[in-house]
Amino acid sequence: MSKIETIVEITASDKFKDSTRNIEDDIKQAYLENDAPWIICFSGGKDSTALLQLVFYSLSELPKGNLTKEMHVLSNDTLVENPSIGKYIDEQLDKIKVYGKEKLYGHNPGSFFVKKVKPEVEDRFWFNLIGKGYPSPNRWFRWCTDRLKIHPASNYIEDSLKTHEKVIIILGTRKAESSNRAVSMKKYDNNGRFRNHTLPNALVYAPIADLSNNDVWAYLLQTPNPWGSDNMDLLAIYGHACSGGECPFVIEIGTQSCGKSRFGCWVCTVVGRDRSMENFIDNGEYWMKDMLAFRNWLYEIRQQSNQYVPSRLATKVKFGPFLLRTRVEMLNKLLVLQEKVGIELIGDEELEATREILEWDKRALFRDGMKRCIFETKSRNRFVVVSDCNVAETKRERLGPIHLKTIKMIKSEDVTNKYEVSKRVMYYKVSS
Repeated sequence: MSKIETIVEITASDKFKDSTRNIEDDIKQAYLENDAPWIICFSGGKDSTALLQLVFYSLSELPKGNLTKEMHVLSNDTLVENPSIGKYIDEQLDKIKVYGKEKLYGHNPGSFFVKKVKPEVEDRFWFNLIGKGYPSPNRWFRWCTDRLKIHPASNYIEDSLKTHEKVIIILGTRKAESSNRAVSMKKYDNNGRFRNHTLPNALVYAPIADLSNNDVWAYLLQTPNPWGSDNMDLLAIYGHACSGGECPFVIEIGTQSCGKSRFGCWVCTVVGRDRSMENFIDNGEYWMKDMLAFRNWLYEIRQQSNQYVPSRLATKVKFGPFLLRTRVEMLNKLLVLQEKVGIELIGDEELEATREILEWDKRALFRDGMKRCIFETKSRNRFVVVSDCNVAETKRERLGPIHLKTIKMIKSEDVTNKYEVSKRVMYYKVSS
């Protein structure tokens, strides 16, 4: 019997029921403690669902006259969510909005908000991967977390702080999720109900911090969903998607964005295999096969092993952004995939901005293919750069330690035959 199937059989003990009641009492006390708006972060996963249920049930027991301050349910759309997960979350948000405005805050619907935030165009995944040529994210250069998750949520919170002295951010984070999560939560602890957030005048409240994984599932499977959904549907998604991991709502630097199994971005290349999408396919979502193949290709072409690097230079060479020809190939493949699956994978605004950068960089394209160029900086340092366009004439500001607007080309030579399989720019220092 699988772990997910076993969870269904969990029966809450009296001790756990008491724990749940204690959490609800604490939520009520926390709500009444001050007038600061609540911003409840909802990712659609088990923890944020349990959190929101507990908040709704707790506050429904208070007199309506006490429910006076603003309540925001905040969700984050990276625009590269797994389509099946994204559809499920949208359905939940629609139901949550109806419940919040008509029932919980029916006396004051103007103070209940449901918001799904998105990254700005310049922070979006394809704009950075294809437009700027950023390498596919890995565990050492996880550039996507800040841009796709932290920035949009932080911007929303900062906007709230413009009209309120402080806000309370409600998170479904749990210490038992991982040692990293426990350390992160303790880092900003100020020994009270609320802990400090990295944003000034923002506090974090994590009511389910001490619950175990089984506690969360026991609560979800034995407590009716107040906004009318069936938590068995959520259980089924977990059964189809992953073997115990998910991508939580991330609002702070230093918080690990995902577990080893993913329940989030379909293009994630932080791990070698996306077992989540593999599991979806194994469970009948066969249309995802082409998306998985594209994601695997993005992972493979990032790997440095597919580049030609002479052994004498192996310790010197650094790898930069994807080559212009690789970025063009990525975009073409993405558009073909989008047409095939019939789902918007890149929006018109992001597509236009991405094409604009590509067109700009094409002006610097070397007609003869790959070139090995020697550039000199103002401080007389010289760097060899192997690329298919003149990096000093692109919109990029820097290449590793090289500030591109302050360099000049000394000489170049054609190396197309040597580097015909290369996917990324490479560079190394040659003199001072």
